[in-house]
Amino acid sequence: MRTIIANLHSRKPSLACPFFVPTERADDLALPHPARLPLGAAWRGRCAAPGHEQAIPDNKELEGCNLGYAKSCSRLPEHRKCDAVRLGVVKESRTLISLQLIFESGYRPAGQELLEYDRGTGQPPIPHRLGMDRSSPYPEPSVQRQAECFLQTYLERRGPDRANP
Repeated sequence: MRTIIANLHSRKPSLACPFFVPTERADDLALPHPARLPLGAAWRGRCAAPGHEQAIPDNKELEGCNLGYAKSCSRLPEHRKCDAVRLGVVKESRTLISLQLIFESGYRPAGQELLEYDRGTGQPPIPHRLGMDRSSPYPEPSVQRQAECFLQTYLERRGPDRANP
């Protein structure tokens, strides 16, 4: 088994907005260093902020969605669990990939979660909680979808020849 830290540290905060629900790759968006983006690439999607659940951000707004800490976003709730989500691969084996989610508020850690992706089933990553039902996805659909997109980009980048370390 090999431990990998991917996309966890950078000079600039590189996190996705917790209310962003990515739906499709957006390789045509002019965002700096797409491979360094929090989800591994630029994405289009919709907003899941309370009261704005189906809003479709325009290209300018998508920068904040993809990069997090979108303080200028008019849809960002005043009271929220976190400001941004940081994702990274922390462990990888032939059968499992463990994703670490770090929730940040005010540029400080505000919680964490571990999700596991089973290569054998190919099902979306699920929370790893001892003594709890592990058959359900993460309870926040926006965060679950971000984890799925991050994993998709990660696996694409690794390629078929490196998919099973």
